[in-house]
Amino acid sequence: MVLSTYDLSLWEISRRVLKSEKLKFSFDKETKIDIQNLSNSISDSAPSIIIDIKKDIKGIKNQIMIFDEERMIGLISEKEPDDIGCIWIPTGAKTFWTDFERRVLHLVEAGYPGCIGCGGPGKDDKWNEEENRIEFRKRISKH
Repeated sequence: MVLSTYDLSLWEISRRVLKSEKLKFSFDKETKIDIQNLSNSISDSAPSIIIDIKKDIKGIKNQIMIFDEERMIGLISEKEPDDIGCIWIPTGAKTFWTDFERRVLHLVEAGYPGCIGCGGPGKDDKWNEEENRIEFRKRISKH
């Protein structure tokens, strides 16, 4: 089964989030994201996973920034980030959040990150953000 660039990006950012200890999600106050629900769901499914999750509602409209400590690891936005170490997912915040929560909880329920073979699609491949962005740019230019 061949997965889309969007799906592979979702799996990758989900794995990175679950390997983090201190996360911050930054978005504008009009974006309806329930950080507490995500945190509770992770804790309920895997009490051994302890992630300090914070939110900042002073972000930019139609954008979600995901930070591990102070380093941005994900940007959900039409605007491509300069940092190639940051996973770029050019989609709407609401669509992303629904899909992201589903992937994170799937991984947690499977035992990730402390399991063998349960990291979802793309787990065995080294992430290539440049290739990811090329594919997204192609997709965007077709629309």
